[in-house]
Amino acid sequence: MEAIYVEANAVTPSRVQRAADLLAPTPLVDAAVVGSPPVGGKTPTLYLAGAHDRTDRIVRLFAGTDIRTHVLGDSLGAASALKLAYTSYQKVSRVLAAVAHGAADAYGVGDELLAIAAKRTRSYLVETDYIPKTAARAWRWGPEIEDTAGLLADAGLPDSLMHAAAATLARWDASKDRQLTIAEALEALHEEPDDPR
Repeated sequence: MEAIYVEANAVTPSRVQRAADLLAPTPLVDAAVVGSPPVGGKTPTLYLAGAHDRTDRIVRLFAGTDIRTHVLGDSLGAASALKLAYTSYQKVSRVLAAVAHGAADAYGVGDELLAIAAKRTRSYLVETDYIPKTAARAWRWGPEIEDTAGLLADAGLPDSLMHAAAATLARWDASKDRQLTIAEALEALHEEPDDPR
């Protein structure tokens, strides 16, 4: 039986391709684990990308276990891209939550922050219709985020995430008050701002 290397680390698609090139002729399947370990009824998903005959072998390997599999197609790097795209939200949002709580606690408003947060029941990640609205408001959100960086610095907390968020919002400056589609708003993120903040 042919050996298959499963690359399931959280790495960029280009690193997956380099690994595939280095391991040739041993075939590689790009994989990404999303979810908690399979304990207490939890069932993580192993996303797979690569040649169908190879991903099918991995699917069969995990059949009947507490790990679900989901094949994304034959494009190496797709699973890794999904993992890092999700990581960019899931892990960073937890860091942002910690910083927000640190700032609120420093100013004695921690309970109020929790009360506001408790009203929210959905993840921003599923609210894709809000992306164009964010782009249209970026021109005024950027300065607010820079002020937030100042608040964090004054409280002795890291402010670099806020500066990075403001720089990202600057890419939408040309979208001020425009009615964009989701695709147009996402495309604008690829463009450098004319006047960086």
